[in-house]
Amino acid sequence: MKFSKAEIDEIIAASLRTFIPLNKLILSKDHQARSGGSTSKMTIAELAASIKECGVLQNLIVVQGARGRYDVCAGGRRLEALTLLVANGDLADNYPVPVLIVPADRALIASLSENCFHISMHPADEFAAFAKLIGQGKSVEDVAAAFGITPLVVKRRMKLATVSPKLLALFREDQIGLDCLMVLASVDDHQKQEQTWAALPSWNRRPDYLRQLLTQGEIESDRDAVAKYVTLKAYEKAGGALRRDLFSDDDKKAYLLDAALLEQLATDKLQKRAKQIAAEGWKWVDVRVRYAFDEYVKYGELRKTKRQPDAEEAAALEDLDGRIAALHAQMETLADEDGDEETFYQLEGEAEGLEERRKALDEALSVWPADLMAQAGCVVHVGNNGAVAVKYGLIRPDDRSDMVQAARQAAENGTGEPLVSLPSPKTRPVHSEKLVRCLTAHRVAAVQAELLDRPDVALAAITAHLAQKIFRGNDLYYCRSENVFAISATDSQSELRSAAEDMEASAAWAKLQAERTAWVERLPENLEEIFPWLLAQEQATALRLLTFVVAVTVTGIYGTEPERQSNEALARALGLDMTQWWTATGTSYFNHVSKARVLEIVTEAVDANAASPLAALKKDAVVTGAEQTVAGTGWLPACLRIRTAETRQTETAADDIRRVPGELALTA
Repeated sequence: MKFSKAEIDEIIAASLRTFIPLNKLILSKDHQARSGGSTSKMTIAELAASIKECGVLQNLIVVQGARGRYDVCAGGRRLEALTLLVANGDLADNYPVPVLIVPADRALIASLSENCFHISMHPADEFAAFAKLIGQGKSVEDVAAAFGITPLVVKRRMKLATVSPKLLALFREDQIGLDCLMVLASVDDHQKQEQTWAALPSWNRRPDYLRQLLTQGEIESDRDAVAKYVTLKAYEKAGGALRRDLFSDDDKKAYLLDAALLEQLATDKLQKRAKQIAAEGWKWVDVRVRYAFDEYVKYGELRKTKRQPDAEEAAALEDLDGRIAALHAQMETLADEDGDEETFYQLEGEAEGLEERRKALDEALSVWPADLMAQAGCVVHVGNNGAVAVKYGLIRPDDRSDMVQAARQAAENGTGEPLVSLPSPKTRPVHSEKLVRCLTAHRVAAVQAELLDRPDVALAAITAHLAQKIFRGNDLYYCRSENVFAISATDSQSELRSAAEDMEASAAWAKLQAERTAWVERLPENLEEIFPWLLAQEQATALRLLTFVVAVTVTGIYGTEPERQSNEALARALGLDMTQWWTATGTSYFNHVSKARVLEIVTEAVDANAASPLAALKKDAVVTGAEQTVAGTGWLPACLRIRTAETRQTETAADDIRRVPGELALTA
């Protein structure tokens, strides 16, 4: 409903503006546009504080009622705030209230127009006004009392007023929400505020993500393990710089800005525990603020041994075992006889307590062998829970031989050989990453070339691939384009050419490119017309095209030699014989491996007598000789061989259940 200015002016002109005692005002039931209870009590408290400080700045609109009373039809919130002040003893019950008395037949219009035409102050203006009050000398407490709010609310509103003017302008235009503005206000640097906001993608303007960007490099006192270990109190005492967020619900939370100081404080505190550990007899003790697995991956580990319990410990263990067994027997009887449930749970609790004691005694019997501790060490660090953690029994690579000798000596002395775990020494791979990529690329090209002649295998392969995708199910769903099918294909030809410099000279590549050229000449120039074109072709043509596009998506290039290659099943189905597609020559293989490896290959492909004359030659001559000697033998490096049925039977159970990467570069 909308009223003209003339109608409203007429109501005002016909009305009397005066003062009426508060105790003669009641809220109207018939002329009130705003329903009761639509205003929160906190808002009324704030309004009451404002009236106490400044008085009633805007008159109430009333209608003369019965028995000298006046019905309030606009200004119910002010009436409620005044009533609250009387109840608190801040105002007399006959406090003079400014009112505008309107005719009863126009009361509802007046109430509705006041509520409809009232324009609330923008929050940004409110923030600025609070800051001005403080700037004029008002204390935070005085301002809080004047508006019936807490000092923290005043500080927060003042803080919001300090946000970059550019961002406040966006806030006024509703381009920044209040939740994000509060996050921006948590830092004082206007440039950082503006740059961080500009870096936010439009689809991810969430307060938590914004906070993550703004606090990069800062350490959260309540989340970081090292900060919890050092404690905020100790960090502040050491003079560490920090920042607190006024808008955090946790007033104890802080952002630590001096990472170096925090690390030093943690290291100093850890040294105390390190001294205690060193006194136990270990060869060395490292102190690390955080345990880095990569730093100790080459270290071996000493395991605990189990000692025999003494007479007292043995008796205690026997007693606990007996009591636990008795409790379990009682529980079984109760369960069989459908006995009292409360008794059952009481017995269960007692049994669990005894089992914990039994476990503690059992753990006490596991000890570090004293004669081997002198060859091992520990790392004292801060655990993920913010407490001291110790990694015991690490064996440095330099101490391996001494540890093995000491372990053997312990075994000879009849103390039982302790468990010592030493990582296997890293061996140099037979083939470089570049060579393996080249070899496996040739294998992929050969599979693709063979597949061109087997549409039956291509159809089975793609059907199996898509069935695996569909029936396996997906845990994650991504945004999809408006395609008919959620299937995509990737041509692997550029990857093959990149992996093998001699790819374009291979027979497989020549066959693939000849087929591609034939299809390019045959298909419509406008790719959008392929579908109707195919509908008009014989089924054999469609199957032939399917075979080609499936073939060129086959993948399987590796940087290191895998135990099983992704295209193994496909290669077996095609009866792939790599000797038809690849030959070991100086360029393709021998130049890329060591002289010792070349001699090893000649021995394997022919015999030791063939390799012997080459041993005294230089590398170039060895390569030439090997190329001539191995020619015609059909020798292939392991990554180009197709496994036979016998080799497949030796696979372990772990290999059988291992998820093998898809053989085709298709996704569904």
